[in-house]
Amino acid sequence: MTPLLDMLPGGVLVTTLGRQIRYANAFFRTDLGLDDQTLIGAQVEVLLTPAARIFYDTYLHPLILNGGRCDEVQFNLMSGTGEQVPVVACLRRTDEAEATVVWCLMRADNRSRMYEELVKAQEDVSSYARKMQDLAATDPLTGMPNRREFERLTRRDLRNADRVGVPLGLVMIDIDHFKSFNDSHGHAAGDEVLRRCGAALMSITRSGETVARLGGEEFGCCLFGANATGAEAFARRVHDSLRSLSVEQRQITVSIGIAIRPVGGARDLASLLKQADIALYGAKSAGRNCTVCNTAGTLVLCG
Repeated sequence: MTPLLDMLPGGVLVTTLGRQIRYANAFFRTDLGLDDQTLIGAQVEVLLTPAARIFYDTYLHPLILNGGRCDEVQFNLMSGTGEQVPVVACLRRTDEAEATVVWCLMRADNRSRMYEELVKAQEDVSSYARKMQDLAATDPLTGMPNRREFERLTRRDLRNADRVGVPLGLVMIDIDHFKSFNDSHGHAAGDEVLRRCGAALMSITRSGETVARLGGEEFGCCLFGANATGAEAFARRVHDSLRSLSVEQRQITVSIGIAIRPVGGARDLASLLKQADIALYGAKSAGRNCTVCNTAGTLVLCG
């Protein structure tokens, strides 16, 4: 057992109830610079500063005699060089024929450093977790929310719209002729189109509006509290924001499909997405660079 106790990062001390030291592990030799000749058989006071002796006499010793234990107390020990070393100690009285007191000690300066390191480690883990969460929710090309995050936020808005009794608009936006543009000018130019379209969409987003890249050349927007009129106004803002956008001397336009979840409507995101997608294909069929609203299954070309 003694070799194991010598491996502990803290101190183990055994004293009699009469305060005589019977055992001290390697902590006292390595950390305090005290040898067995100094400690074994000596009174415990040889380790204590004057203030610690008073603390031991008036508090620790009576507590051990009467209660048999003491948890987490801090005082100073004297090292072999006369340095005061702060320690945190837990004491237990044994119930053997000759009762002894077992002291378990940890340097308080090390403990404070370990606590600070633990706090920093926890903060680093939390920061890393937040970064991973952000990365998992973000489209790396545009910096916008990705499809998974968009669906999560839209489901939240659907619940809130139901709770407060307001409509909700869902808008699908698709870049016109993107595949042919990519084929003609290369993926780098295509990526630039996606980045600049994403930036334009984020620049016009207002409170209660969530835009995201859903994948490929498709973007989505959830409009909390928007009816058909409000959603059509948003679509006009999108078209207006892209009028001056050209890449490789080619004007960039988009087709837009709108679906509205009325007050009291079903909270079915999949159905709402499908309705908006049908409207989007309606806009493409109408010649692109326009907006179509799906109202109760009827497609209406917006002005």
